[in-house]
Amino acid sequence: MTTNEAGNISLLSLPNLRKYFIGSTIFALVIIFLGQSVQDHYQKQEIFETHRIHAYHQQLELAGQVMNHLLRLQEFNNQVEHDSISRYININININELRSVHDEIKIFSKTDDLFETEQLISSYIEQLIFQTNEVLAMIEAESVDKSGVSEIYHAYLPIYLSLRDESTRLIDKVEANLEREAAEHRQVIWIIVIVIMILVAFAGVVLYRVISNLTQRQTDSFESSNKQLAEDNRFRLQNEQAMAEQAEMMLVQQMKMRSILDSTLDAIITITDKGMVDSFNKAAETMFGYPADFVIGKNVKLLMPEPYAAEHDGYLRNYHQTGEQKAIGRIRLVEAQRVDGSIFPIELTVSEVPLSGDKLYTGIIRDITEWKAADEKLKATLKELTEKQVLLEQEEQIARHVFENITASNNDTIPEIAFWNEPMTTFSGDMMLSAILPSGALRVILCDFTGHGLPAALGAVPVSSIHSAMAKKGLPLEILMDELNNRLNALLPTGIFCCVAGIDLDANRTHAHIWNAGLPEVLLVSKTGEIKQRFKSNHLPLGVTSYDHDEKYCEDIRFETSDCIYMYSDGLTEAENNTGEMLGQKGFEQLLSYEKSEDGRLIEIRKRVSSFVGNAPATDDISLVEIKTLVSVDEITLKS
Repeated sequence: MTTNEAGNISLLSLPNLRKYFIGSTIFALVIIFLGQSVQDHYQKQEIFETHRIHAYHQQLELAGQVMNHLLRLQEFNNQVEHDSISRYININININELRSVHDEIKIFSKTDDLFETEQLISSYIEQLIFQTNEVLAMIEAESVDKSGVSEIYHAYLPIYLSLRDESTRLIDKVEANLEREAAEHRQVIWIIVIVIMILVAFAGVVLYRVISNLTQRQTDSFESSNKQLAEDNRFRLQNEQAMAEQAEMMLVQQMKMRSILDSTLDAIITITDKGMVDSFNKAAETMFGYPADFVIGKNVKLLMPEPYAAEHDGYLRNYHQTGEQKAIGRIRLVEAQRVDGSIFPIELTVSEVPLSGDKLYTGIIRDITEWKAADEKLKATLKELTEKQVLLEQEEQIARHVFENITASNNDTIPEIAFWNEPMTTFSGDMMLSAILPSGALRVILCDFTGHGLPAALGAVPVSSIHSAMAKKGLPLEILMDELNNRLNALLPTGIFCCVAGIDLDANRTHAHIWNAGLPEVLLVSKTGEIKQRFKSNHLPLGVTSYDHDEKYCEDIRFETSDCIYMYSDGLTEAENNTGEMLGQKGFEQLLSYEKSEDGRLIEIRKRVSSFVGNAPATDDISLVEIKTLVSVDEITLKS
C-alpha cells in the first residue's frame, strides 16, 4: 500500500465524521432553542405576573388615596370651594387612574385561574368608582356637605377594606403562583441543561468513539501503509541489490567472456548483418596481424583473399533474402589473408547469434597451416604404410602357405585324433604334428608359438623337419624335445619361444609317454567324463634355455578302454565372451564332464565354446587335440 492509497482511505472516512458532527450540532442547537423558548416563556409569564401584582398594588393604593380624599372632605372648613376643587381634581385623577388600572387588571384576568376572586375585586372597584362618582357629582354640583360625604365614606370604607383584604389574598396567591412558576422554571431550565449536558456528553462520547475508531483505522492504515512501504522498500532494496549484483555478475561475465575470448587459441570474430566487424579477439590479432581497433567497423572481407572477398557480400544478401545456408552451421576449409598479404589455410565455423534486434554472426577461425602440413605428411605415411601392409600381407600369405604345407606334410591320417584350431588372425600360431613311428607307436605334438604369422612360420620349419626326421627313425620323445629345444634356442630371437606338449602311445595303445613344456594341463578323461589324471607342465618352453640332463624325462601313463587324452592351448581357457568373462579351466572341464559319444566330445565342445564367445573378438589362437579311440596298429595301418 502506498502513501496515496492511505491518504485516500482517510479522505473516504472524513464524510462520516462530518455527518455525525453536523447531526449532533443541529440536535444540540434545537435543544438550546427549545430551552431558550421555554425560558422566554417563563420570563414573559414572570413579567406578566409582576405587572399584575403591581397593578393590584396600584389599584389598592389608588383606592386608598380616594378614601383619604373622602376622609378629608368630611373635615372641610370655610374654604370649601377651594378644597372642593382641589379634592375634585385629585379624586378625579385618582378615579381615572383607578379605572385605567382596573381595565388593565381585567385584561390580565381574562385567562387567569383566579377569575372569581378577581371578579369579586372588580365588583368592589366598580362599587368604589360608583361611590366616588357620587362624590364627584356632589363636588361638581357644589352641594358637598359633611353628612353626605360621611355617608359615602362609611359606605366606601367597608368596600375598601374588603377590596384590600381580597387584593392582599389575591396578591399573595399571585406571588405564590409566581414563586411556584419560578421554581418550575428553574426545574425546567435545569432539566434542559441536564439534557443538553447529557446530549453533549453523549455527542462527545459518540464523537470520541467515532474519532477513536477513525483514528485507530487511520493508525492501522498508516501502520499497514508503513509496513507495506517498508516491505516495498525492502523489496525495492533487494531488487536494486539483485540488479546491482546481476549487473556486477554481467560485468564479471563480460570480463570473463572477454578474457576467455582473448585467451583462446582460435580467432573469434563477430560481424553484423552488413558484414562489418563487431569484435576481434587477441588470437585474431595475432593470426591476421591487424589490431582490433583498426578492424572493428570495417568489412570482414578485409581478411579474405580473392575470390572470397568479392563474393562475401553476395553470400550475406542471398542468405538474408532466401535463408539458404552455405556457411552458417558448417565447418569449412577456406583461405584467409594476413596484413602482409600472405594467404594461409583456415578452418572456419560460422554460427548465427539469436538477438532481438539486428543479426550477429560469430566466426571461429583456426589456422590449419601446421595441420595441413601434418595432413600431407600423414597421407604420405599412410601411403607408405599401405604399401608395407601389402608387402606384409603377401609375406603372411607366403608364411601361411608354408605353415599349412608343413603341417599337412607332417600329419598322418589317424582316425582317433581330432583337432580343432581357431586362429585369431589370418592363420594360427598353433600347430599340431602327428606320425606313426616304425614300432607302430603313435606320436602327437601340439605347439603354441609366441606371436603369429612369420614368427610362427619361422619356428614351424625346423620343428616340422626335426619331427619328421626323428619320427622316421623312431627316436624317443625326450630326444625329440631336446633336439627341438636346442635348434629353436639357436634359431629364434629372444622373446620368441614355443610351448609344446607331446604324447607317444605304444603300439598296443595301453601305455604312453607325456611331455608338457608350457601348455595347460594334459587331461586323461574316462568315457563318463571323469578326469582320471592331470599332467601339468614340468619343463620350460622350447627355445628359452638348454635342458639339463635330469630334465630330459617323460611321464608314463596307462590307459583303459575308451579313455581320451586332451591337449589344448591357453587360448581355449582364456576365451572371453561379450561381457569380458573368461571360459576358464573350470568351464572347460565342465564341457568334458558328460559321457563321450562314439564320435568323441570335440565337436560338441567346439559348439559350446563358440556359443559362449559369441561375437566377442578373439584374444588368442584356440587349439584342442582329442585322442578319442585306442585302436590296434593293424587297424591303423589298414586305414592308412
